[in-house]
Amino acid sequence: MKYLECPPISELDLRLNNGIIVGDYKVNGRVEIYSCKLAPSEKRLANSLDKQLAVELGGSHTVGSLEDSPLGGSFGNPFNPGHSSLSPASASPLGSVNDSATRKLLINLILTLNNTFSDYDFRDLKPEDFIREGSLDLVQNSINSKLSLGEDSSNVEFYRRLWSSLDDEMSLKECEIYSYVNDMDDDALSVGKIWSVNYFLYNKKLKKLAFLACWIKTPGIRQEDSDEGMESDDEGVWAMESDDK
Repeated sequence: MKYLECPPISELDLRLNNGIIVGDYKVNGRVEIYSCKLAPSEKRLANSLDKQLAVELGGSHTVGSLEDSPLGGSFGNPFNPGHSSLSPASASPLGSVNDSATRKLLINLILTLNNTFSDYDFRDLKPEDFIREGSLDLVQNSINSKLSLGEDSSNVEFYRRLWSSLDDEMSLKECEIYSYVNDMDDDALSVGKIWSVNYFLYNKKLKKLAFLACWIKTPGIRQEDSDEGMESDDEGVWAMESDDK
């Protein structure tokens, strides 16, 4: 997946990286946009993950090929009408895992996290780690409320620019929206944080995916302490050794 350079989005991402003061807290975050066209190395990982999911389904299921539709193309209906009956084991919050479209969706979500947090590998995430959001308004209200405090309107201009810029790039009303399900007790994306939210905005027609995240760090937790916590998490997500080590 290719990071798409967009000056208005890059400015907003820098502001979130530096932190936005909300009351007594600082809200940090990320906002990035990617093309869903996969790089050769990502295609290899995508095929590996797809085979792994097929093995987990077992031999009793008819599994659509990952080549049924172009990589980075339309995911279509997450429930394939060609499957007249689905085992509970093959159903997921993203749709039927028997369907190649659902598996591609999962793989694109994983690759987006891999690109955004490049020191970590999220390949162990499962469809159950995500949900589809039912309303753009609810997502916007969720983010806006986290950037505001009571009657304080000091950050209103920021989140107005945020949604306006994302709409210009993503046509938000045409997007499917997914979120990562946090497990605050045992979750690499939540280590050292009071709360965190992670949203994925996917436009099939444009073949683009935007990632938007916000979080508040636990008081007294430095970034390096949070990173050490992620490295010690041996379930689901693990730290990758950098090339210079």
